[in-house]
Amino acid sequence: MTDLTVRVAKPDDAPVWRALRMDGIIEYPSVFIVTAEEAAAVPLEADIQRLSKGDRVLAFAGETPVGLAGFNRNDVSRASHRAEIGPLYVAPQARGKGVSDLIMTTLMDAAQAAGISQLELFVNAENAPAISLYQRHGFVEVGKIPNAILGADGMEDDLMMIRSLV
Repeated sequence: MTDLTVRVAKPDDAPVWRALRMDGIIEYPSVFIVTAEEAAAVPLEADIQRLSKGDRVLAFAGETPVGLAGFNRNDVSRASHRAEIGPLYVAPQARGKGVSDLIMTTLMDAAQAAGISQLELFVNAENAPAISLYQRHGFVEVGKIPNAILGADGMEDDLMMIRSLV
């Protein structure tokens, strides 16, 4: 992919972040836990504040945003070494071109720089491409949550995966 870059998102990126995330939610609702209505109800100011924490990354092909990801640090002091990845989305036109791998590498570097020593995630048990991505980056399955999400066709199971950064 030409001129592919991934960088930590800044507060000024909030409109780009929102638009790309909304595209993903609308096109692939089973990948996101929030609905389009819930995402649209979040004020722009909340996204600006979220992007000021340095825990979100954006991928660009030239000037076109093509992917995003983030991690959410555990706020409890005794668990502050842990963070959960979510969301991770790559636009359809950018898939199969290494974007998700570069996003994961950049996100893991940002997490490590923030003092995170363990990353965790939940992924739909039927999402083989995502599971493969996470496995390539050293994540291992540690459990399964039956009926984790109420999907369009009924209950969906999630796998819990973790990766140590130390």
